[in-house]
Amino acid sequence: MSPQRLDETWARSPGVAARRVGDRCVLVRLVDGGVDLDDALDLSRVAAFIWEELDGARRVAEVVDAVVARFEVDRARAEVDALELVDALRARRAIVPGRRVNAK
Repeated sequence: MSPQRLDETWARSPGVAARRVGDRCVLVRLVDGGVDLDDALDLSRVAAFIWEELDGARRVAEVVDAVVARFEVDRARAEVDALELVDALRARRAIVPGRRVNAK
C-alpha cells in the first residue's frame, strides 16, 4: 500500500447528488438540470460514511482513522476498502482532488 495515496485529499464533486436511504447512500450524477439514474451508485453504510468524510481537507489516512474508530474493522482492511472506494469514486468523477496538506 502506498503511503502517498493515504496522504491524498479528495472532495465530493459538486456534479454529484447524494441521498441517504436508511444506512445507505445513493449517488447520482447531475446532468442537464436532472440526474443520470443509469449511473447511480449505491453505497453501503461504511462507504457512505467514507463519502461523507471526503471533505477536501482531510487526508485519506484521517478518513481511515475515522472508519476504524467508528466501525469494527482493522486498519489494514479499512485502508484497502477506502482506497478501493476512492478509485471507484474517481472513475465515476464523483470526487475531485482536495486541498493538499502537508504530511504529518
